[in-house]
Amino acid sequence: MLKRKYFYKMLDNSYMCDLENNILAKMANGSSNLVDATLLALETGNMSPLIKEELKCTIQSRRLAKGQHEMEVEFPEETKHELTEEERDKIDKRREQNRLAAQRFRDRKKTNSTSLCKKIQELEADNTQKSYEIRNLRAEKAKLQTMLYEHLLVCPSAKQSIKFEP
Repeated sequence: MLKRKYFYKMLDNSYMCDLENNILAKMANGSSNLVDATLLALETGNMSPLIKEELKCTIQSRRLAKGQHEMEVEFPEETKHELTEEERDKIDKRREQNRLAAQRFRDRKKTNSTSLCKKIQELEADNTQKSYEIRNLRAEKAKLQTMLYEHLLVCPSAKQSIKFEP
């Protein structure tokens, strides 16, 4: 009874006048589904249940006005299909295969990652070694150039045969 009072208070809005008259008329006929759908729509803000129930009531009232019998539609509850032993085994086998494939993928990914890290370390070490070697060769070149320059200052005959740019 408390729900109905709440329902009537909510229907006081002017934009719901037509709906109110229609719903009140149908409620007078004892349609509690419509009241429940309306309360649900007001609580959740989803108008679908109310519209569906309103449509059902409209169809029923038109059928009764034409002298047809009242249509009763019942939807049977969905029965859960029990799996056979063979189906369960097949599902379990598929899950196990999927689990193993996922594990292989993770292992392969880890191996790739490890090998790439190792390759990066090797290349960085090689790069460091080559940088060190370049530095040494440049220092040696500079030392040899200095020695050549000093020799050219002492030996004028070598100056003519060697073109030197320090």
